[in-house]
Amino acid sequence: MKEEEGFTLIEMAAVLLIISVLLLLLVPSLTEGKSRADQVSCEGSVRIVESEINLHYAEHKGYPVTLEEINRASAKDPLVYSCQSVDYTYSPLDGTLTRQ
Repeated sequence: MKEEEGFTLIEMAAVLLIISVLLLLLVPSLTEGKSRADQVSCEGSVRIVESEINLHYAEHKGYPVTLEEINRASAKDPLVYSCQSVDYTYSPLDGTLTRQ
């Protein structure tokens, strides 16, 4: 009598269990990496806006009154810059962006 070749149900369950455990270990590290990448991207965008503010100061000898002058205001408030759902408040007195 010839034995059938293949995997048993126990072997398949063990493989699925190992794959599940590996995925459980991998998923949190991937989401942390994405949030860190979003944060770094936002920090870069804030530096660009700060450079535009300083360029405006160099050209006009004064900081812009609102961020609308450099086309960077949020839709809600001309003194707020939004990036990745984080808001930064603009101070026209010294040209700084402060995280809220």
